[in-house]
Amino acid sequence: MSEDKLYPLNVSELIEHARNNERIARTLFEIEVEVMNLSDCAAFFDRLTDMVRERFALDDVWLVLSNIEANARLAETLREQGALNTILTVATVDLLRLVENRREPVLVDELARYRQLIPPTSRDRLGSLAILPLVMDDRIVGAMILGTRDRERYQPGMEFFFLHQLAVKVSIGFSSVWAREQLRLLATRDALTGLRNRRDLDLALPQELSRARRYGQPLSLLFMDCDDFKQINDTHGHDCGDAYLRFLARIFISLLREDDSVFRYAGDEFVVVLPNQTYSAAQAIAERMEAHLQQVPFSWRQKALVASISYGIASTSQANWLNAEDMLRHADQKLYALKRERKAAL
Repeated sequence: MSEDKLYPLNVSELIEHARNNERIARTLFEIEVEVMNLSDCAAFFDRLTDMVRERFALDDVWLVLSNIEANARLAETLREQGALNTILTVATVDLLRLVENRREPVLVDELARYRQLIPPTSRDRLGSLAILPLVMDDRIVGAMILGTRDRERYQPGMEFFFLHQLAVKVSIGFSSVWAREQLRLLATRDALTGLRNRRDLDLALPQELSRARRYGQPLSLLFMDCDDFKQINDTHGHDCGDAYLRFLARIFISLLREDDSVFRYAGDEFVVVLPNQTYSAAQAIAERMEAHLQQVPFSWRQKALVASISYGIASTSQANWLNAEDMLRHADQKLYALKRERKAAL
């Protein structure tokens, strides 16, 4: 999308200029209509960047997000939803410095200063950029960047009326889709740990079981709880108990693949869904979690508390489950069987 400098035009050039502006305005409207109806974050950003790149014959279009907490959650959501297009994260102070804390587009034909805003694969092949700040709640939270090999397409000092319009529309869409995503997170995330909640498990597990059947792949799950949670709460207080659960959530996430999902089921109970994993693989994962918790104790007010968990496993590699509820119930029963065995062995 290029916009020419102002210079004297004859009548035919004025007509062509007006037609070109009309085409740009119509294209912006078409983009707005299509992407504003998308409620899924990944679909919104993928479709938006694809349309801008295609409609305006650009070489690259990507998003840059500042490293504020809300954007970290957004980036995680986009990964979960399988966003296909490039999304970079940079320090907020660096982003504001590079866009000079301006709410209007920044046109760049000397790219060296802006390298950290450019995907590594594009740094040596682009000639100019248009950086469109994204504004949400009256602050700059990111940018959509248009890249082209043509060094003369975007130059400082050029008129950028339509680019500014695009930036405003994208910011409005960004705010809207993020607000919807926040509502979704409130419904599907556990407020204490940030993990997916039981309601989300009730939706996700039947889908995973159906997918496993359809593609003939194994599916396993772990039902886990903390052996000493009541004692921790009684001895050190509920603040310690809450911190302990958040600690466990971080450990579980760090030890799992991107395709795996961990849910807070209730209280100190967690469920881990393991697509394409057999019973023996699930067993190995559970044992790895136990070993890691033994090696990395939970620290509370300069005290080291060794976390202990028990688990039960259900897997399609051992039984043909009729539904997700039966699979989950079996894992729960195996959990309590293991706890009884361990208690009897003491």
